[in-house]
Amino acid sequence: MAEYGIRFFKDGDRKITLNFALAHGNPIESGVLLKYFDPSRFLIKITPLNPTYQAMANGLTSYLDPLQSDGDYEIVKILRRAGYEVLISIGEVEENNIGSNCGQYLLKHLKASECLKNGYTYQISECDTTV
Repeated sequence: MAEYGIRFFKDGDRKITLNFALAHGNPIESGVLLKYFDPSRFLIKITPLNPTYQAMANGLTSYLDPLQSDGDYEIVKILRRAGYEVLISIGEVEENNIGSNCGQYLLKHLKASECLKNGYTYQISECDTTV
């Protein structure tokens, strides 16, 4: 993947972004990244893991708190010390409540037997009493 990305990079270009939606317990190891991805050509973008039924079924929770955007996370400090430019990308949290973020499916919500925490909090129809 690094070799493929380097083919598109030319001096003076913007860096190529490596995007990670981090879950608790799924580490990023700076030493492994440095072995393949040169910080002068690649930057790291970290996003929250969206609350989805699939994430819930797999016991995955977001490493990033969507309500905290100051970037004061240990992994960010580690990656920056390794020489990477690190971006924290927090989308509009309201999209989680609506159920319109990546990976959220209305049909799964309608068929779900349990509620999804921090997602689908909007009333879907007049018949829907969950708010």
